[in-house]
Amino acid sequence: MYSTNLSGTIFGLSCACLVVSTPMRHNKEQSWSTPHDSMANGKPRTRDLDHLMEQNSTELDFLSAYGGSSSDGDGSAIFAALRRFLKAGGVEFTLNKKETSLTFDYGKASIESNGCLLSFRGKNLPLVASDVQQAGFIQGSITKTRSSCKVIMVEWGIEQRRFVERLVEYFNHVE
Repeated sequence: MYSTNLSGTIFGLSCACLVVSTPMRHNKEQSWSTPHDSMANGKPRTRDLDHLMEQNSTELDFLSAYGGSSSDGDGSAIFAALRRFLKAGGVEFTLNKKETSLTFDYGKASIESNGCLLSFRGKNLPLVASDVQQAGFIQGSITKTRSSCKVIMVEWGIEQRRFVERLVEYFNHVE
């Protein structure tokens, strides 16, 4: 393991940084070298995405916008999260006896085998087709008149919360 101490002044504040580089494997013979060694011999090294993600263990939620979500979700868990989200947002709803569906003034939600079916109905919904076709949604549709939409949520992430929040806000200001 190699380490280097760096210090300096940034915007009038003194700072110190410890840079640590660890030996890394770079060939099939299991030999070890430092990043400096690989640059010395002129051979660039490559690593796959899994290795980089494991090494850095970084949150990469922004990649969900590019797809890659499952087509099956845990409907009851998504439904429970949606229920808590609506309650926290002050949306009044009625839950059925089996607690598998709920209805509110401008829509309904129910547990499905592959996710949570959510539908909204109203005048001139603030949606476009891509809103119900993004990652974490399947079988999304919106009418040409934008008076209703249906979608199955297979994930409960930031995109789904924003979608529901946007529609709840719209209906709270329309009425």
